[in-house]
Amino acid sequence: MIDLHSPNLEPLRSVTSSIFNPQRPAYTLRQEITEITKILSKSGIIWIDSQEDISHGETKTSNGLALSPTMAAMCADDFVRTIQFLRGTHAAIVDNRKQFPDRPTRVLYVGCGPYATLAVPLMVMFTPKEVTFTLLDVHPESIESVKSIVNILGLIDYVTHFETMDAGSYHIDPGWPPDIILMEIMQACLISEPQVAITRHLLPQAPKAILIPEEVRIDLMLVDLSREFELDNLERKVGVIQRDRIPVASVFVVNRETVNSWKNNCTRRLPGSTVQIPHSLEQRYQAMLFTIIHVYKNHILKDYDSGLTCPRILSIERAIKAGDTIQFYYELGQQPRLIGEVGSGS
Repeated sequence: MIDLHSPNLEPLRSVTSSIFNPQRPAYTLRQEITEITKILSKSGIIWIDSQEDISHGETKTSNGLALSPTMAAMCADDFVRTIQFLRGTHAAIVDNRKQFPDRPTRVLYVGCGPYATLAVPLMVMFTPKEVTFTLLDVHPESIESVKSIVNILGLIDYVTHFETMDAGSYHIDPGWPPDIILMEIMQACLISEPQVAITRHLLPQAPKAILIPEEVRIDLMLVDLSREFELDNLERKVGVIQRDRIPVASVFVVNRETVNSWKNNCTRRLPGSTVQIPHSLEQRYQAMLFTIIHVYKNHILKDYDSGLTCPRILSIERAIKAGDTIQFYYELGQQPRLIGEVGSGS
């Protein structure tokens, strides 16, 4: 029987409790995430060495890039992202417990990395009768590290399965489907990593599961770069940066509805939006893509909250002009990415 107040677990339980304090904004909790990472790294077998090539060990899969175990471990440093994913997953577990109070909530954590950063802290907030995890990663050393962590911390009862494989080949047991599918295997604008392909592969196998993140949306905006990045030129009113942006449209969305709409799409292209650039476009504006991540309910990552949501300049075959139309689509494969094709304006 697990004693969540044992001396072995008390430091992790104490610092994790601070993260779920609703009075603490996410941006004030960097130190807490640093402490959690220290606790996990002491029990794992992956150590971050700044003198080594941190990309060593990354894997190119048929659906995109799987970060090296070292880089995956470093993702926790993107602390607001880590907090919002932890808070969102915690809220999803609480909601699922209300619906199914007589059995543990089953969480499938895809791309858990060597620390299972989005799972281990949650273990000390529940009992094994309330939540269990399947931990999946393509890298054997990551799974061995996670095994070491949960064994040393005495949390092995929370893990029903360790899976070492490419998530694109993982088949969910229909008799034991997850209640929550948790994955954060993406970069800004959904480039390079396999978030889209793996979501598309797993959700139809467990269609009733809560998807975390619930939605990833990419918006196109026209931005005056001199007001966006040069802080000396920004006006501030009550601490709010006054930027100059013109919203155009959402150009690509990944959520339950869009995944269902792709069911009969057998191509390597998933449809995005067709948008038109305003006819009155002024020269100072630059087209940029903004990533918004709805983790779960009110737990959201917006521009500049995280490396996952840093805006990117739209890369396209020629400079856009006023009145141009742009057809967006998402290309699957080993180098997944969002692509825009420009047509003439009307």
